Amino acid sequence: MKINKIFISGLAMLSLTACNDYLEVDPATNVASTSLVFGSEGETRTALYGVYAKVCSDNLFGNRLYNDFQLNSDVDFYANSNEAAQGTQPRRFDVRADANNVETLWNNLYSAVETANEFIYNLQNSSIYSEGTTIAASTAADGTAITIQVPQATAVTQMMGEAKVMRAMFYSELLWYWGDIPFTMQATYETDNLVPPITNRQAVSDALIADLMHAAEYMFSDQSATVAAPERISQEAAYAMIARLALQAGGYSLNHDPNDASGYKMTRPNDVDRATYYQIAREYTKRIIDAGGHALNKSFRDVFVDECNFIATTGDDPIFEIPFAKGVNSNWGYSQGPASGVDTGDATDYSNSAWGATNGGVRTSAFYRYSFNDNDLRRNYICGMWYYSSQGLPTIRLDYSMNNNKWSKLWNTNGLGKSTTGATGINFAYIRYADVLLMFAEAENELYGPTAEAQDALKTVRRRAFDSQDWADMVDSYVADASNNKTDFLKAVLDERKWEFAGENMRWKDLVRNNMYSEKVFFTFLEYYAMAEAMAGTSSYIDMVEEYDNVPYQTKFVSDMYSILVKNYDDANFPNRGLYMYYVVNPYDAIANPTSTPVATYLTDNNLPYEAVSPRSVTGLSSSSNTVAWTTTTLNWTNDDGSLRNQILYSLYGFIRTNSAGNIQVVNNNGVAQNFNVDASSAEANINRLPAVRYILPIPSEAIARSNGAYRNYYGY
Repeated sequence: MKINKIFISGLAMLSLTACNDYLEVDPATNVASTSLVFGSEGETRTALYGVYAKVCSDNLFGNRLYNDFQLNSDVDFYANSNEAAQGTQPRRFDVRADANNVETLWNNLYSAVETANEFIYNLQNSSIYSEGTTIAASTAADGTAITIQVPQATAVTQMMGEAKVMRAMFYSELLWYWGDIPFTMQATYETDNLVPPITNRQAVSDALIADLMHAAEYMFSDQSATVAAPERISQEAAYAMIARLALQAGGYSLNHDPNDASGYKMTRPNDVDRATYYQIAREYTKRIIDAGGHALNKSFRDVFVDECNFIATTGDDPIFEIPFAKGVNSNWGYSQGPASGVDTGDATDYSNSAWGATNGGVRTSAFYRYSFNDNDLRRNYICGMWYYSSQGLPTIRLDYSMNNNKWSKLWNTNGLGKSTTGATGINFAYIRYADVLLMFAEAENELYGPTAEAQDALKTVRRRAFDSQDWADMVDSYVADASNNKTDFLKAVLDERKWEFAGENMRWKDLVRNNMYSEKVFFTFLEYYAMAEAMAGTSSYIDMVEEYDNVPYQTKFVSDMYSILVKNYDDANFPNRGLYMYYVVNPYDAIANPTSTPVATYLTDNNLPYEAVSPRSVTGLSSSSNTVAWTTTTLNWTNDDGSLRNQILYSLYGFIRTNSAGNIQVVNNNGVAQNFNVDASSAEANINRLPAVRYILPIPSEAIARSNGAYRNYYGY
């Protein structure tokens, strides 16, 4: 059941104010009315929906954080052909302090913080708020049955916890993108200081973690009908947010030198603090696991297909789904999945018209699909091979990236309407049980090594990814082989996260936290560069890349894809039964050209249950071919003169690119691109010489100006 409509209807009644532009905030003029808003549970709940509305904003979790600000990595990838600095492209580490999109993200996150702060302040000081205890049964150390006083959750304390979790969500993003940040837990009308000081990220994390540790104990479990989980934030969601904050704080991050505006490096907390953070992450994820309220019962595919059909299920993978509203917000399923053009001016309804147009611009690296085991059930669902014209004709996508088919409007059974574009209302599972299991495995391994508990958590995620007949090899043996030491097990956990969370804005954060981002960005560049060279002739780097990725690209990489246009028979990996699709012969492997065999003969000889069709039978247009035939799509990453195309050279512009002389260059701490002599014989030698990726965004120029010099930019900005 979807509950988000009440969020929208509640906004009209919301009497709280929130800043439209951070550091230009007028104290609320309607404070007197807050006693009315916070005088009853019902009105307070309406006010809470105002905080949820900030989470649902397309400028935050509804779109931008998973589109413009999902940074390039070895999983999520956005190709860019511009050979000069643009200053507005964070995905390729190319931003300026005056970039409008950076300022917009900053302002929207702080506006959301302010809305949460106001709600928390007013509820805390209302006549209806109180925290009490109740008696519960327990067991003493000697085994004696005793009773103890425990926090008692009420509808009001539950709402307080929800607001505090959302505030932590906003601040967590600010910490990821800006590091040390202006920090306050006070509403603007609580204080005369409208320019909160820049606060060390560890202190921010400590305050948020402590705040949630207290609030979570006064929240309801999502096993209780009191919480409309997974579309409302539960105690389990609060526990998971604590664990996320702790892992974020305990891991590496990019830190600046206060005496050198261009000096920065990757650092992490001291051993004692780091162990404390990982212990917190372990404890709070284990609480969720031990409670037994969640399991990975649905298939990986069905988690996302159900979201696209507005089905929210309790007790499964989603712990908290952001509850968007159809026709109001959410670009989920519009930005992901196959692009699909729909001409609303064309009176003809084609096979794809009922679903409306999709953009499909949020994709994965062209190399991502080669990282999966062939039997991994996630691969064939995630990795999309085609998109649609405005007449419903599929076209093979073989270029610099692949569709991420986890979500799509096209997976909705009925279609969202011909005239629709964004505002899909499709939920996003912001916190998943798979994430909890893998956070636990990572924290347990950091503290104690690959224990049996850590291995079991990893196995639970992998069991869903493979058919049961593969479990002996791909679950039990795989995890055993990865459990020889902490380093190998961490790699296995991060690999699992790589395959599990594409498109969920986690990969670059996972790499940063473990100080692997520079390495992965460097090798992502070399994958494209070496393979483009190899396809054009020879490459000095392809052997090293193949060894690093453990993939024989020279024999496996698909540069010629062979496919047949067919009716969708019942393909679990392509959920839309009403659209035509391609049977792709070689999505993951280079093969000999099969097109000398007639299409019908090929399908029959290989016992394939497809009916081949012609383009005209799809579009109905006389201008379309009426021939049933093979489609051959050729990948070309070089120009007519043999030079590599700009998308190969400049998609990671702010960290690694080439210059006009064709030299590979890495951008160092002073912001200058310097030649980087790649050691083709040693991956490790290259990794050890890499500077840190400057993923941290600059504080917007406008915010700096309004701070009267209290804020300043480092990291070479």
